[in-house]
Amino acid sequence: MTALDARTGTIRWSDSGGDRPTLILLHSVGTDRTMWGPQLDALHRVRRVVNVDLPGHGASSAHPGPYTIQDLGKDILDVAAACGAADFDVCGISLGGLIALWLASNAPGAVSTLIACNTAARIGSERLWSERIEAVERGGMEAVREAVISRFFAPGFELRYPGAFDTVNRVFAEIDPVGYAGCCAALRDADLTEAVAGIVSPTLIIGGDLDVATPPEQSVWLHDRIPGSTVEVIPGAAHLSNLDQPALFNGIVLDMLAGDR
Repeated sequence: MTALDARTGTIRWSDSGGDRPTLILLHSVGTDRTMWGPQLDALHRVRRVVNVDLPGHGASSAHPGPYTIQDLGKDILDVAAACGAADFDVCGISLGGLIALWLASNAPGAVSTLIACNTAARIGSERLWSERIEAVERGGMEAVREAVISRFFAPGFELRYPGAFDTVNRVFAEIDPVGYAGCCAALRDADLTEAVAGIVSPTLIIGGDLDVATPPEQSVWLHDRIPGSTVEVIPGAAHLSNLDQPALFNGIVLDMLAGDR
């Protein structure tokens, strides 16, 4: 893995290499880069894939927070620069999607294609994220694990994909509470409701019809405000739609990267 000392921590990422266009993957808060496992084989065939661990998640360490969405976005721009990618496609989910929206809003020349999944211009409420931060600072990751992971997946996911469900639980338990709380602070304070209308990158928005964290109406809201965007709401998918319905998710993303949308 490659690393750099960034604003929010020592950020690490994997890089598939090659001379194809670069795609940066950004995971949700509470997971890590391994959440993209069902997508990697397909994506490696069409893109150089840079798969990032956000601060305190996976292999990345965390500086004390709070962080802002600008901090996280500028860290990703630094990752791109370290990879020699002056421009790149970006696919992010949940917090990763919010970072991707920030990148397309604030560095339009860098973002060739934007894929924003299960996200919104503003995710949750100030109260929700403040309570989440307080709980983690008081009781560690276990204090919120069940409540958070129950919102990730459609009913029955743990029976359909027991290995993936166990992995998500393990990854969540190993997250540094400092980095998790810092990312929650970025979610608490981020509001891109005015900024998204200025996005000019070709944009695909993906939602899940069972997503309670970022309901499909929020995906449609983004579509209505981002000129020329496309929206797809995946049936049978909750907040981590790439894991709930990997085949459908992969087909939609590959079509976008091929320019078929």
